[in-house]
Amino acid sequence: MIFDTREENNHIIVYLKGRIDVHLASEIESFLMKLIEQNPTKDFVLNLSEVEYMSSSGLRVFVSIMRNLKEKNRSLKLSNLSLAVKRVFEVVELMDMFDIYEDESDAVSAK
Repeated sequence: MIFDTREENNHIIVYLKGRIDVHLASEIESFLMKLIEQNPTKDFVLNLSEVEYMSSSGLRVFVSIMRNLKEKNRSLKLSNLSLAVKRVFEVVELMDMFDIYEDESDAVSAK
């Protein structure tokens, strides 16, 4: 898994690439939790355009991160879902649970 990040306005944008599966879920979660701690006032956008596969372990990570941020009155937004990732969210009926945007700029500009 490759992690690239950048900051825009009040958001930390994280670019996830590759596969999000049981083997990498804890590494991804640790990385994101550390970023949350290091940026105590920022909201987060996860750009998933280059995620080619995501298992239920990946969904668990996203739910955990979202809950952590909500407890701190901050937000998690997902953007640029690939078709494969979007299907996973649709199959488990989580599309309404997350703030999902077509592209990163929409996610950053949304309130």
